[in-house]
Amino acid sequence: MIIKENRDEILSYLEDSSNFSGGKCEKVFIPENEQEILEIVNECNRQKMPLTVSGGGTGTVGGRIPLEGSVISLERLNGIINIDGNRAVLEAGTIVNDFLQRADNVRKFYPPFPTERNAFIGGNASTNASGEYSFRFGATRKYVLKLRMVTGGGKLVEIPRGRFFADDRGVIRTDFLTFEIPSYKTPEIKCSAGYFSKKNVDLIDIIIGSEGTLGVITQVEVLLIDKLPDRFIMIFFLPSEDRMFEFLSQVKKDFISDIYTLEFFDSASLSFLKNDFPEIPPGTCAFYIESTNTTELMERWLEISEKYNARDVWVGGEPKSYQRLIDFRHKLPENINAYFRKLKITKISLDIAVPERNFKELVSFYRRFSGESGIQTVLFGHIGENHLHFNLFPADEREKTLARQIYISCIEKAISLGGTVAAEHGIGKIKYPYLKMMYGEKGIQDMVRIKKAFDPNGLIGRNNLFPADLLFQK
Repeated sequence: MIIKENRDEILSYLEDSSNFSGGKCEKVFIPENEQEILEIVNECNRQKMPLTVSGGGTGTVGGRIPLEGSVISLERLNGIINIDGNRAVLEAGTIVNDFLQRADNVRKFYPPFPTERNAFIGGNASTNASGEYSFRFGATRKYVLKLRMVTGGGKLVEIPRGRFFADDRGVIRTDFLTFEIPSYKTPEIKCSAGYFSKKNVDLIDIIIGSEGTLGVITQVEVLLIDKLPDRFIMIFFLPSEDRMFEFLSQVKKDFISDIYTLEFFDSASLSFLKNDFPEIPPGTCAFYIESTNTTELMERWLEISEKYNARDVWVGGEPKSYQRLIDFRHKLPENINAYFRKLKITKISLDIAVPERNFKELVSFYRRFSGESGIQTVLFGHIGENHLHFNLFPADEREKTLARQIYISCIEKAISLGGTVAAEHGIGKIKYPYLKMMYGEKGIQDMVRIKKAFDPNGLIGRNNLFPADLLFQK
């Protein structure tokens, strides 16, 4: 085991992609096996020392940044234990990109990998991560078959899918703990907001997406699928947003069985890519689509481009052009995050998804603020899943105040439309006021109760999902 206590060595564990500041940490534990993790958690319980789990540092809500106590980093638990048929067993610190390459070598594929491929697989499970293929395949939860974890109370447990379910009274009973599931129901849309809950929920689904608050995940067993067939990427540059929903509806209706990725970039988003891709047609918005690669399909896609008067269509089929268009997609969030860092502000970005029937109303709501506020905005992301990121770039204190008001208005609107306040990036230490708006006081208290069942001293992942003060109220 490595223990870092020097300030210079600790600094890198006090940051992620959120620009969240104020991290404090006494030491960083870097274990090499489960036994050492068990010893660390039990020692922290003896000392009543908070312990924050550190993954790959790719999160956007401050989840891995401690406000007190110590950090446990799983960077040395990075073994790919086994890939056998359609299953893989991985240590929690396995880097996703390393896993994808190993799977590809045996012609297998792991669909829910996130955009940030340097993330850890344990972090993916902890946040119910999703990425560019979630439109076709869904988020991480669907692919986790088994977890091993050290609970906050210091017990090493194995949780396979299909063994522990909530009974009809909403109680889960195991040989290591018993608790009542939350009274709320998680929306049946893309969602990464709080502990997952539904009737007769499987225990493993509560652990997935719990953001490091119930224990330390040590090992993950996941489902693989066969390697994907040949695909090509197209970017349709439309002259305006006037027909974007008509375009979206037709694409979903006519090509749904062939699409792997379906995303959108408004004209303001494209301006962030101009330096990297100067040939972007001015004044356009864009749909980014990955599809099965056949001559017949290509002809049908070209008909679509003509129908909607596309100003240009970029196609990536062979490896070099395909990779270039993937770079197009990945470059936008990188450039936006860099811009936020330049402004030296915490990211003001909405991560809302709503049911499909209400999506157009939500986008219209966003657009009203884009037009009336005077604040620079961008709108982009997973349009196929009714999930677009609405980012605001306030230029001064007046605009910052207004941006916060807009944020709250959008959260309230999303909840009224049956949506979620966090579709993919979680809650962390930044968004728990909005989680309370979504589930109410009772829902938060239900989560606190579950955390205490796993973590009686309230030490693991303290201040993620809800403020630590709630753990100690009588």
